[in-house]
Amino acid sequence: MPEEVAIFDRDLERLAYMASLSADLRNLLLSDRDAFLVAAEVAKATLGTNLVFTGISASSPAQLGMQLIRAITVRNPGITSGTPVQNWIQTYSSTGWTNIFGSPASPVSLAQTGLGGSSATNLQNKVVLAFGALIDPTPSPKIAEYRFHVGATDYQVHSISWQPLTNLFYAKLEGMFLVTKNQSFYMRGNIQPSTGQDNTQLFGLTFATGDYLTYET
Repeated sequence: MPEEVAIFDRDLERLAYMASLSADLRNLLLSDRDAFLVAAEVAKATLGTNLVFTGISASSPAQLGMQLIRAITVRNPGITSGTPVQNWIQTYSSTGWTNIFGSPASPVSLAQTGLGGSSATNLQNKVVLAFGALIDPTPSPKIAEYRFHVGATDYQVHSISWQPLTNLFYAKLEGMFLVTKNQSFYMRGNIQPSTGQDNTQLFGLTFATGDYLTYET
């Protein structure tokens, strides 16, 4: 609907402004506008019946909204006990290929019901992800190559060209990745040339029902 597209465009601008400490990062988000709009249409068609898109103000199960991808959505595949991970920080103790987000045995599944005490780990029937870049605010990014696996599709290996900004690095992926309702994915990376702490993050949007977007953790 035209009014919902208008809300989408308005709130994408707002998210870009809120997310960005540099014009480059803001432009990176806005340059994928058309792909994000397709993702929003997919989310609206699959996450519920008669959902109303209300952008960043969504707060109820009958509303569809969007926000930047949060670590808690990605970093807790298969969690059923314990404390969920709520940040992107990881420490790599060896170089070479390793699992970054999820793994072949335990992918990030948007069908997971998660941890009962943390509603934000319950992704089933609530979440669609769309991302086309990585960002890393550490002084020295550790991932030199990456490979995504989304659903039944195994993508090729790609090298990462980290671009420096004022206080972080970003890398444009080879395309927009769309993880649809109840689908799963994982990402592997080649840690080179050194080990240590890293803070690589998926840079894109979560489209979800309003109740998911307002869950406190």
